[in-house]
Amino acid sequence: MPTFTRGDVRLHYELEGSGPPVIYISGFGAHSNDVLSQAFRALLAERFTVLAVDNRGSGQTVAPPGAQATIDDMADDIAAVAEARQLEPAHVIGISMGGCIAMTLALRHPQRVRSLVSAVSAAHATKPSRTAFALETTRLMRDRGVPREFINRVSALHLLSEAMFQHPDFIAKWVDAPPDPFEQSRDGYDLQAAALEQYDLRPRLHEIRAPTLVVSSPDDFLVPPHYQQEIAAGIPGAQLKSYPGGHVFMLLPLVAGAFVQDILDFWAQH
Repeated sequence: MPTFTRGDVRLHYELEGSGPPVIYISGFGAHSNDVLSQAFRALLAERFTVLAVDNRGSGQTVAPPGAQATIDDMADDIAAVAEARQLEPAHVIGISMGGCIAMTLALRHPQRVRSLVSAVSAAHATKPSRTAFALETTRLMRDRGVPREFINRVSALHLLSEAMFQHPDFIAKWVDAPPDPFEQSRDGYDLQAAALEQYDLRPRLHEIRAPTLVVSSPDDFLVPPHYQQEIAAGIPGAQLKSYPGGHVFMLLPLVAGAFVQDILDFWAQH
């Protein structure tokens, strides 16, 4: 199990493939071995060297009990692992909170970022907000022992578009999804939630110089499109693309292929 120790944190990461380097950054509570990350890693490793680091507060990364961290810390973690593994400037893609980390990486370590893809992300966290309410609702259900089936049902309501409910086989698999063996702990939730509360890149978006693709979905109830529009307006020369399907549209077979091809085309330009 590859790890890198930085201060009092033992960072778990995955590195695979060959070719130009790519850094994949997962979202809130997600990690390098969840369903989405494994799909991306397997696909991209066919032609790229892919690095995926478990952020503090998720996956197999280990931090002291009650530890605190910022989005800056998480970006610095990834930069440190990339430097230790002697990766050249990389194409960086971040999903949701991973997009927050990716943009912060581009600001704090521009020499590490060849291009930037920020998907269904935001330049700042608003609280109170529907996003914060949805995350807190999931945490409360887990704390109170609500059966997983019902947690999965509620998550579908804010992660999937209305059209996806016309595909009962897909929804059944979502509802019956097994437990994540590396499911986020309560300490991990608190760490990442507190990191997001402090996060605000709006005053510095104009400083990002990496070629940037901002990705949105009109059906996203968790991080609505106006957040991505704000990012695209703030980063000089940023492109903005939109896909149907909701916050996790990149998991949906009908959309995923076009999304991945657009990313590959974007990287080919840079």
